[in-house]
Amino acid sequence: MAGNTYASNGNFKYGHLSELEKDIERLELGIKTSQNLDLFKMRINIGNHIIPNSIASLPMEGGDSTEEGSPTELTYRKYEKIARGGAGLIWIEAVSVTKEGRSNDKQLWITEENWMEFKKLNDLIKLSAKEEFGENHNPITIIQLNHSGRYCKVNGNKNPIIATHKELLDNKLGISDDYPVVTDDYLRGLEGDFLKAARLAKKAEFDGVDIKACHGYLLSELLSAYEREGEYGGKFENRIKLFINVIDKIKEDNDCQGLLLASRLNIYDGLPYPQGWGVSKENGIAMDLEEPKKLISILVEKDVKLISLTMGNPYFIPHINKPYDIGDYVPDENVIISCNRLISGIGDIQNTFPSINFVGVGYSWFRHLAPYVGAGSLENGLCKIIGFGRESISYPNFARDILDNGEMKKNRVCVSCSKCSEMKSKISTCGCVVRDNEVYLPIYKEMKNKEIK
Repeated sequence: MAGNTYASNGNFKYGHLSELEKDIERLELGIKTSQNLDLFKMRINIGNHIIPNSIASLPMEGGDSTEEGSPTELTYRKYEKIARGGAGLIWIEAVSVTKEGRSNDKQLWITEENWMEFKKLNDLIKLSAKEEFGENHNPITIIQLNHSGRYCKVNGNKNPIIATHKELLDNKLGISDDYPVVTDDYLRGLEGDFLKAARLAKKAEFDGVDIKACHGYLLSELLSAYEREGEYGGKFENRIKLFINVIDKIKEDNDCQGLLLASRLNIYDGLPYPQGWGVSKENGIAMDLEEPKKLISILVEKDVKLISLTMGNPYFIPHINKPYDIGDYVPDENVIISCNRLISGIGDIQNTFPSINFVGVGYSWFRHLAPYVGAGSLENGLCKIIGFGRESISYPNFARDILDNGEMKKNRVCVSCSKCSEMKSKISTCGCVVRDNEVYLPIYKEMKNKEIK
């Protein structure tokens, strides 16, 4: 990680935009700012799909499904609030494509038996948005399809399904050297599982599907399976094979016609080679985007026109993908450096592929100044859509306030405390303890009390 070049301890200290801009200039960062917030009102055309503005609510796994994987009242409540908040692109959290591929027993999982519950969720989002903003406001809904890989849990117990051994991650999870890696036959079968889930997503009338390949989950892990043997490891073409085969199967399937193909994709893992993707082979964990760009060029050929880029592994180095500054975990770099890595790295990719709609991340930490940083990215071509993840659960009306009032309210914004991530890690259920305290503070307190006992 970069050294502590920031003058303070990294905690957010900016009251005014000018103060932030001075530090950006002093540290020679690639972060841009702009006060032209009308940029967020730009509509995005992707084929037959129109995103009504340039703001995305990004996936935050809530861990609040039924045992069978269906949405619950907490799930419906969360997405209704997000829909009424005004984001033009609503990216549904990770939905498992198999039972054993769930990250926990409360992760969403779409099946033949419950796809109507997912249609109910999608209908709620669409209707709620129209009630708030009129019949012409139709947010695009993307459902994220995933297999959790080494982070699978069954009956509350770890049940890792690993594509390859990675010493740093294995040690973190207590995985022994002789723990079996998943077979090629199993991976081959997953191609069909992703396709079945995509068909169900189409029946549930979501606008698109995201083939998730980020944050250390199975498809993401395969991208860096340099040391794996067989047809899904080793050379580049093998490591991307499952990902690309899934894309091809969905694209060519008659039942999936009309679905917008998307992906939430890591471009940098922050793990040394050969354990990490998007890293230098000679220079520690320095970023090297050659292979991510090579993969994205293939996705472009496959007509994937909407990609949410991200970095890191939240189970190992959480601040890379979710910069924050409050809590027991202390990053070894200052937070603005983490934000700069995300914003600048994604900007590099957007400049390389100007026709593709990339969703940028790394904005929530800027609190009430986030709109100006987001507008700066739009104005300077660092991405085409500004995405907010944890902001969506702490402050679901953030998009409306940016679009209608030209601001994000100081007393509503996410404070980067990462309690939502702590809950997700420890008990699976996740929400905003600070801003939605009537629901989630009691859950958080119960979790902490059990820890003390």
